Amino acid sequence: MQLAEIVTRLRDTGAELEDVEVKLGKGGLPDSLTATLCAFANSRGGLVIIGLDEAAGFAATGVPRAPAMRDALVGLAREKITPSLLPSVEVAAFEGVNLVIAEVPPLPEDQRPCYVTSRGLYNGAYTRIGDGDHRLTSYEVDRMRENAGQPRWDDTPVGQATVDDLERASALRLIEIARARTPRAFSGIDEMQALTRLGVVKQEGDRLVPSLAGLLSVGTYPQQFFPQLALTVAVYPHAKPGQPGPGGERFLDSAALGGPIPELVEGALRVVQRNLRTVSRIIGAGRHEQWDLEPEVVREAIVNALMHRDYSPQSRGTQVQIELYPDRLTVTSPGGLFGNVHLETLGRVGTSSSRNSRLAALLQDAADPLTGRPVAENRGSGVSMMIDQVRRSTGAVPVFAAGLAEFRVTIPRTSPLTPQVRDWIAKLRPGAGLADAQRMAIAMAASGYDIDVAVLTRLGLDPSGARRQLRELAGLGLLRPRSTREEGPYRLAVAPPEAGSALEGFLSAPVAPSVPRLGAEILRVLAPGDEMSREEIQIATGAGRSSVVNALAELLDSGAISATAPARSPNRRYRIR
Repeated sequence: MQLAEIVTRLRDTGAELEDVEVKLGKGGLPDSLTATLCAFANSRGGLVIIGLDEAAGFAATGVPRAPAMRDALVGLAREKITPSLLPSVEVAAFEGVNLVIAEVPPLPEDQRPCYVTSRGLYNGAYTRIGDGDHRLTSYEVDRMRENAGQPRWDDTPVGQATVDDLERASALRLIEIARARTPRAFSGIDEMQALTRLGVVKQEGDRLVPSLAGLLSVGTYPQQFFPQLALTVAVYPHAKPGQPGPGGERFLDSAALGGPIPELVEGALRVVQRNLRTVSRIIGAGRHEQWDLEPEVVREAIVNALMHRDYSPQSRGTQVQIELYPDRLTVTSPGGLFGNVHLETLGRVGTSSSRNSRLAALLQDAADPLTGRPVAENRGSGVSMMIDQVRRSTGAVPVFAAGLAEFRVTIPRTSPLTPQVRDWIAKLRPGAGLADAQRMAIAMAASGYDIDVAVLTRLGLDPSGARRQLRELAGLGLLRPRSTREEGPYRLAVAPPEAGSALEGFLSAPVAPSVPRLGAEILRVLAPGDEMSREEIQIATGAGRSSVVNALAELLDSGAISATAPARSPNRRYRIR
C-alpha cells in the first residue's frame, strides 16, 4: 500500500491502525519509539510514520532535519534493542514536507521476544494490541520464548503422585495398543517398563512416578495434585453473561468437572448436550431433526482446548472454560497458538503443531469411558471438520481468537443472517449486489466479530476472491479496515442493527444515530451491571487511546454511560446508565 493510501485510511478512520504508529517528531525521536519498534517486531510487523500530527487529523507537519532523524532511528533499532532490529527507514516527501518512514518486519519466532535493552527482558518486551504498545507480562515472555523449541511441561514427573494414582485398566489398554502397533519396541518388557517407554511414568530419584501427561490421560483424579486443571461449564440465559434470566438466575446450568481428560470430555459434552435445542433442517429430499450444535463439533472444541492448552506452572491455576449462550458456544483455554499454527491457517488440512507432544500421543490411544473410542485423532483435521460442519448447519463459521495467554473458539448456534438482518443489509446500500459470503461477513461483523481473509476463505472463497470481496465491502463503506494489510481485520463501519433485531443479544443498549461508531462498539462491550476501565475498553475494542477517550467523552455527554470517579482518578471506570 502506498503512503498516500495509508494516510488517507488514517484520516478516514480518525485513529491509528494496528500496524501503523504515527509520531509528531518535532522534538526529535520520542522516548516511546523503542517500545513501538519492539511491539511491531514481536507481532506482525508494522510501519512508523514520523511527521504527522494525529491531534490535527493526521496533518502532514513534517520533520526538521529528516536525514538526521532517519539515521538516529536506524541507530536506535540497532543499539537500544535486543536482538538488534533492521527496519527499512527512508525519508519520503509528502504534501510539501518530509516524513521519516520506518518499516519494521516481524522477527522470526525463534528470536522473540525482542526488548528494550536498558529495561531488560521482563520489563522491556512489548507487543501490539489494537493501535497501542503493551508490555508483555512475564508469563507472556516465557510463552513466547517457548515457541523457539518444544515445551516439555506435560512430560514432567509429578513427585507427589505414585503409580497407584493411575487407572490400571486404562494404562494396560495403552500398553496393549502400543504392543500391537510396534511389537518390536514393546514385546518382552514388563508393565512398568512399557509405561516408562510410553512416557506415562517417569523416573524421579529412585522412584517411578506418573508424568503430568500420564495423570491427565489415564490418571484416576489429576485434580488431587492440580486442583485447577479442570473444566467448567456455564449455560447463560442471555447472550450477555451479566443479564439474569426471568427468575433472576445467573445460570441455567453449570458444572465444575474433574477427572482425567477422557472423563472431562465426556462430562462436558453431556452438560452441553442437555442444554442444546433440536432444529429441523432440510437435507437432500427430506427434513431431519438435528441438534443446533452437532455434538461432534462440541467434542472437537473441548478436546482441542484440553490437549493444546498451556500446562506450564504459571497457568496451572487456570481452568478450561465452556460457556453456552442462546446464540453461541465459546471454549476458552490458557495459552495461545503454538509452533507453525497461526489464526489465518487454522482449518487448513495438515496444519498442526502440538504444544504438548507427550499428551497428544497418549490421548490418541486413551479411550472415551463410554464409547471406547480414542479421545483425539491427532491428525490435524479436526478444525477443518468443525468449520465444514458449522458452515453446513448455520451458513456461518467458527471464529477463532488468540493471544499469547489465551485461545478462544466461538461457534454460532444459529445463522446471524436472518431475514431481518438480510433486510437491514439490503437497506444499507440499496442496489449494491452483494455475494452470499459478503452478506454473511456483514452479519458476522454486526455480531461483533472481526472479519478477515481467513473468515471468508472458511466461508468457501479462495484467498484472492476473499481479498476482492473484502475490498468491495470496504469501498462500499460497510466494513472499515483496522490495518494496512489487505487480509484484514475489518470491522463494521455502519451503525449495527437496532435493538429488537435478531442480533439484539450482542447490543447492550440501543445506539442513537448521534453516537459515533466507536461509541456503539463501546456500548456493545459494556455489559449491563459491569464496569470497565478505559484500558479494558481499549483492549476490548482494539481502538487507540485517544479515540477511546474521545468516544467515552461523547457517551458521557449523551448520558449513555456514567463514570464511577473523577476524570483524573486512577480508579475511574465506566458503566451503562
